[in-house]
Amino acid sequence: MTRLWDWEQRLADYLAGVAADVDALGPMPCARFAFDAARAQTDVDSYAPYRGKYKTEIGGAKLMRKHGDGTLPSIFDLHYTQKEPAFAQRGDLVFNGETMGVCIGGMAVFIHGQDLVQLPRAYWEKVWAVG
Repeated sequence: MTRLWDWEQRLADYLAGVAADVDALGPMPCARFAFDAARAQTDVDSYAPYRGKYKTEIGGAKLMRKHGDGTLPSIFDLHYTQKEPAFAQRGDLVFNGETMGVCIGGMAVFIHGQDLVQLPRAYWEKVWAVG
């Protein structure tokens, strides 16, 4: 998986679109948020095996148990390579212990309710390389 030449603009456009309408992500939005952020950068749809397969958070949890060990990190381990949070780069995917986000430098963007919030690296537990 390789990032496209204009990945930074694509990621910025994606984040702006999500900020305008978080509800469009549906149930369990953080997983789709992270997968689609990677897709914006690479045009690779790693979310395809899960897209349209659940309509509720319970359905999403069942799907995670089917494909991983029931945790968000296990699902992302199937598609991306983990690296130490200290080595995260812009565009990499981040897990803070509860939800998935996207690295934008020294901060990562996460969905919190209807908003996007930023958390510093000290709160990141896991990171996956994109591209």
